[in-house]
Amino acid sequence: MSRTITIQECSEQLGLTSRTLRHWEAEGLFQSKREVSSRWRTYDEHALKCIRITALLRRMDIPIREIQTVLDKSSVPVLKQVIQNRIRALQVHQEELERVGQHLHQVLDYLNNSNKRTSIQEELLSEMENVFMSNVTGQSTFKVITLPAMRVAYHIVVDQSPEDKAIGPIMDWLESANLLGTARLFGGNMKPMPSIAGKPYGYGMCATIPDGTTVPEPFKEMTLPGGLYAKLDSSDDIGGSWKMLMDQLEHSQKYRSDRSRLCLEEHIRNDSPAGSGNLYDLSLLEPVVLK
Repeated sequence: MSRTITIQECSEQLGLTSRTLRHWEAEGLFQSKREVSSRWRTYDEHALKCIRITALLRRMDIPIREIQTVLDKSSVPVLKQVIQNRIRALQVHQEELERVGQHLHQVLDYLNNSNKRTSIQEELLSEMENVFMSNVTGQSTFKVITLPAMRVAYHIVVDQSPEDKAIGPIMDWLESANLLGTARLFGGNMKPMPSIAGKPYGYGMCATIPDGTTVPEPFKEMTLPGGLYAKLDSSDDIGGSWKMLMDQLEHSQKYRSDRSRLCLEEHIRNDSPAGSGNLYDLSLLEPVVLK
């Protein structure tokens, strides 16, 4: 009989967050089973092997689609080809870093030649922008959208692996109430925020509901205020995608974050059957206002 471990045990043993494990599974890299009583995900020996391979290759920054090929073929020649692809990509990246380094030296040379200046005035700033910033403008990939005010039912759980416990009951209720096909799904980390593997953190899941719908316990209801949001489709590296979005907003000349509203992650469902391995594409939504 093969050994199985829970998602919490896997998270602690491999130093991975449960959210990362759920995302990799949603991408089809492996499959879990469910404990009937606790609804926790469990992994058999084959799934655990796939998780270990995925974790190793992601540390090499190898894309999910190429990891999928390695897992499907399970051959050394395929693994060698994937690693060679990554080496070539790193070489291209190194060339880009060298170009950035050249621009930095140009800026520094300009500053050294302007050593009589003691403050950053308009002329100095304009010259620095001409030398360096022109090379990074136009790279913003976020879009600004307007969301309407939305009535939602929500569920927040604080646990070592809160995602399934927050999402599962909401999804079960939506299905039983025939609301699953029309609901928009939003989730995100809540206080206490994730810190280290194995330490409890918060996760909330909410779903839009029509007026007149009675929200049962243990769920609560609220109204999301809507408004302007910066939207970025997340990669498999959710934390890295959030960092990219916030970095782009920090340099935006038109928008800034609005801390009075919640940031959101919209879960876009596909048509996979219910159960383990459902694919959710994530759209990151940061509330913004005009500067």
